[in-house]
Amino acid sequence: MLSSQMKFTYEVVPPPDILSPGYLQKNGSWTGTAGQLQRREVDMCATTSASLSSKFDIQDISYPVVFADASILIPFPTEKTIYVDASAFQYKAWIAIGIFSVLMVLAAWIIHRITKSSSDMNCQNTATLRNRSTPLRLVCVVAFFGIFIIMNYFTASYTSDLSIPNFKMPISSIEDLANNEDLNPLILKGSSTDEYISTSMNPTMKKVNERLKNPPERRILNAFTVKDISTVVKDNSALIVIKATAESLIHQSYKINNECRVTLAKKTFFSRPQIFTYPKNSPIAKSIDYNLMILQQAGLMQYAEKRSAPPDNRCSLSESKKMAANKTVPLKLKDLAGVFIILVLGSVFSFVIFLFECILKKIKTNCFIVV
Repeated sequence: MLSSQMKFTYEVVPPPDILSPGYLQKNGSWTGTAGQLQRREVDMCATTSASLSSKFDIQDISYPVVFADASILIPFPTEKTIYVDASAFQYKAWIAIGIFSVLMVLAAWIIHRITKSSSDMNCQNTATLRNRSTPLRLVCVVAFFGIFIIMNYFTASYTSDLSIPNFKMPISSIEDLANNEDLNPLILKGSSTDEYISTSMNPTMKKVNERLKNPPERRILNAFTVKDISTVVKDNSALIVIKATAESLIHQSYKINNECRVTLAKKTFFSRPQIFTYPKNSPIAKSIDYNLMILQQAGLMQYAEKRSAPPDNRCSLSESKKMAANKTVPLKLKDLAGVFIILVLGSVFSFVIFLFECILKKIKTNCFIVV
């Protein structure tokens, strides 16, 4: 777009060492695109990056091109198994259900005691619905009807939860990454985010920087040269990278594997303008800056940014949930694990009650024989 506006031709010259803005070496020279500018091998670096104070001696910066956020690329989370979902009702509803159950049991017991025949006092008959009063039957019917309605509400909520994937996210923000000892941070060496984290006085950034210093080396160079980023971001690692770049890497990984292996943490950080860079005191800087400003004011830079962006990130958790909600997915065995656990516990509890009633009946029989 810029070449069409200014009527010039260009040639792309990738850096000979690493595909990144570069970092300062001990001998005072720079690697990556910064090294190319320092040696004046190129007239301009068209790869957008943030302005870094450490490079002001070797390069000039352009008018802001786009704005970008730093994000965290993490392995795609595993799906959580829901055994029992207590969130189907609010706590007030659970309290009301508990009170209802207690009142029904209490009402049945009071009616049973009031209508108890004298023969029951001599432990000759057992309490059954056949020889009990109509009020007791009504209490039981009301209780069963109430439980039926509650179970239907619970089933509807529980089914909706089972139908939508429930992912277990290891982290959602840079603060989580700083405090999560099980997840190792990675960052592109020499990037603007790397310099921001290493020089920031923010406690969270200082904590992340300390973790980046831990061996093995976590400031990596090959994030943009591997075909599949999931070979770098795997197991217990998280890569800090520009959001637009991360979305492109996710899209490329999905095309290779036909499945989501990496995704983005929910929150971004370090929002800043992205700029072009020139060699120090470049004669073309003012002319290009002027045309960049014209394109920016016309809205063409924003349009070009949207056109060059990858398709919707289908590996984002929100998109994964939308896709699952729009299609019918058969429930898996693990989705029904909670149901089977409740059935087993209920069967065990019923068997215990059965044994207790048998023992109680045996005691009453012995009591009758003694009398």
